[in-house]
Amino acid sequence: MVAHLTMILLIYFLAAVAVHAMHQRHLSRPEPEGYEQIVLIPSNQEQQIEGVVRALCRELFYRGKSFTLTVVADRMESETVRIIEKLMRKQGMEPSYLSTVPPDMERSTQDGYRAFRLIDLREAEH
Repeated sequence: MVAHLTMILLIYFLAAVAVHAMHQRHLSRPEPEGYEQIVLIPSNQEQQIEGVVRALCRELFYRGKSFTLTVVADRMESETVRIIEKLMRKQGMEPSYLSTVPPDMERSTQDGYRAFRLIDLREAEH
């Protein structure tokens, strides 16, 4: 019986160590290559946007990357923007907003070089 209790305590201890290590990795300052800037262009997708943002956060967490999210939306009061803001606040982050895509950002996507990841959900509508 003592062996079983010792084994249970050992398992709990190892689980606590694993959770602590993952939490420290998440909070630690990333290397420059461990950081990503995401530019998201949503378009009235209240039903799908939560899944998109959750999948993005999960992917970057598993890859060990920190990120900033910039939302390009012409209407800041839209339900899609509110959902994104709520999800990012749950992650402890504050998204930034732009009303239009800056011209230098459009040029960098045409040249093939980007210092950010562009997720354009407007194209998914067509």
